[in-house]
Amino acid sequence: MSLKKERREEIANALINAIGTQYTNKKVPINQKKFAHAWGVSVQSISRILKTLEESGRVLKQREGRLNVYSLPTENKVAEYEIKGLAEDKVYSEFVADFICDVPKCAKNNFEYAFTEILNNAIEHSAGTKVQVLVSRNECLISFVIIDDGVGVFAKVAETLRLEEKRYAILELAKGKFTSDPDSHSGEGIFFSSKCGDYFALESDGIMFFANRTKELLHEETSTKYSGTTVLFEIMTNHQQTLGELFKQYTDAPERYGFSKTSIPIRLLEYGDASPIFVSRSQARRLLTRLERFEVVRLDFSGVDSIGQGFADEIFRVFQKKHPDVELTYVNCSEAVHGMIQHVLEYN
Repeated sequence: MSLKKERREEIANALINAIGTQYTNKKVPINQKKFAHAWGVSVQSISRILKTLEESGRVLKQREGRLNVYSLPTENKVAEYEIKGLAEDKVYSEFVADFICDVPKCAKNNFEYAFTEILNNAIEHSAGTKVQVLVSRNECLISFVIIDDGVGVFAKVAETLRLEEKRYAILELAKGKFTSDPDSHSGEGIFFSSKCGDYFALESDGIMFFANRTKELLHEETSTKYSGTTVLFEIMTNHQQTLGELFKQYTDAPERYGFSKTSIPIRLLEYGDASPIFVSRSQARRLLTRLERFEVVRLDFSGVDSIGQGFADEIFRVFQKKHPDVELTYVNCSEAVHGMIQHVLEYN
């Protein structure tokens, strides 16, 4: 029995989403048997729908070994600008706005926010001379890449804060409220740009800082080692969280709308270690730098098996005694981590 038109369209859209939600538009195989089972139809029905999508041009198919892999047709626009005298809002209105004019409002607004914030960072903080801009779109995803030829974001942060190593700059950017020009900027741009889409990557000096919807903030060394900064931002066209809803998570709205809350993945302290160990007071002090600027700090212990007494004591006793107005909270603790925190709190 053939499927009704509405049912076929529903399954077709689900297939498009399954292909399109692969960030960076990777080519992916479709398990037709599994998909058919999930939708309660035959494998032949799924195969016919995929064939129709391919023939209509909504889906691209390639053969890789024994597998058929699929991707979505993607449009790209590329431009290069001299940084001197450049205005981010003008670039957006003249180069980007029409390109994504039919994208749903939430995704479009978040995209505009991140694009203008990141391009402004390149203009005002990179000390570079040129910036390249690439914008892309397909049926499910819009994205941009911005590349400047400046000093590199991690080097700039490390120099400003006099950090021992450039890799520690990732932790400072993850906290928020950092800017190399406090008279002109609040230090919110990279922080919120990394959270208002579905994938964000910041690369410079062979170091990458990235975030997505499931693994909030990770980092790794890369083989690319050049001056300047590359930023990739991707957002699904059906993205649901508005900027207002995002900002509200980090404020005391509706009473006050200042950036008063932050959330920090503890794993960022241990760069590139698959099994991080947090035992020293110096690690804790590195974590705690500038946290007195916030009213609420959430420490995320995801992926951390245990912590040392000195590390916990420096955070939950020493820092808290010095800054009683800062509310420290903690989430995603293993039994060992929770036990050590309770030990310190009971002593305190």
